[in-house]
Amino acid sequence: MMKRRRIFATLLFGLIALCLTGCDGDTTTNVGKLTFQNELNIPPLLEPTVGSDGTKHFTLTMQTGTTEFFEGKKTPTWGINGSYLGPTIRVSRGDKVAFDVVNHLPETSTLHWHGMRLPAAMDGGPHQMIEAGSTWNPSWTIEQPAATTWYHPHLHGKTALHVYRGLAGLFLIEDQDSKKLPSNYGVDDIPIIIQDKMFNGDGSFNESMDLTPFGMLGNQILVNGTYDPYLRITSSQVRFRLLNGSNARAYHIGFSDNRSFYLVGNDAGLLPEPIKMKRILLSPGERAEIVVEFKEGEETILHSFAGKDGIENGEFDLVKLIADQRLTAATPLPQTLVSV
Repeated sequence: MMKRRRIFATLLFGLIALCLTGCDGDTTTNVGKLTFQNELNIPPLLEPTVGSDGTKHFTLTMQTGTTEFFEGKKTPTWGINGSYLGPTIRVSRGDKVAFDVVNHLPETSTLHWHGMRLPAAMDGGPHQMIEAGSTWNPSWTIEQPAATTWYHPHLHGKTALHVYRGLAGLFLIEDQDSKKLPSNYGVDDIPIIIQDKMFNGDGSFNESMDLTPFGMLGNQILVNGTYDPYLRITSSQVRFRLLNGSNARAYHIGFSDNRSFYLVGNDAGLLPEPIKMKRILLSPGERAEIVVEFKEGEETILHSFAGKDGIENGEFDLVKLIADQRLTAATPLPQTLVSV
């Protein structure tokens, strides 16, 4: 009996190790394996229609599709208003907002506003399921300071899987204080949604959410749904809105040249003042806003440095940043961001 147990345990751990390596090998690093050949995708801003009472109406359609992360391979994915991920929603404090959340998926899901202060009836948690083929119509007034929040399914027992397939997007709240920072979306105000994935040989996602005690730890990195990405920098100062959209992995964010940056916001919104630092740890679901200064013609890599074992294990290049030979000059970063 003991011998059979030892054989079973050996086979089990061997199977786990095989699953963790997946079709692309090492799960702990991609450093030195990328060529940074794909321009970083910037999720589009979703434009609302405005009602006679000033309410901003948005439509979000959850749908299936295919996405080509790797040349010549089509990955079955889910997305919102597209094949993978969703558009960025941007509103201001005090806005009245209303949504048509349409479920064109083959199964039930939900849509939750992560980090938003709102009535429980509009939260989109497991108690507010949207059946396949139906539409949910939440509405509320934005009553919180500027912050980087996000939206994603929150279905009981399937939240991880639905987010992993691609159902997620940023929800930005602005106010007078946030306008002191770089705010030209897609130019000097850049979303960075970081996700690790594991792919099968045919390009499909490996959807085994329980490969480790923590959940899925992938061996490939997508940023805004882009594999092997680069971004051209056109301003001397850039605000990056970081979201850890992974299911289990934590990231120690910094830069390959070890430059300093300024933390200006976290999950709760803007900080009272900028904090100079070289690393920030983001667990799954966490957000951070950082401001980085660039010089003309320089290059660096947004990087995740190796941490402890478990969800902090691994070292990854995220996106290469290439500054133009001529940069638009930015106004100095304010010393005070918010008064409260």
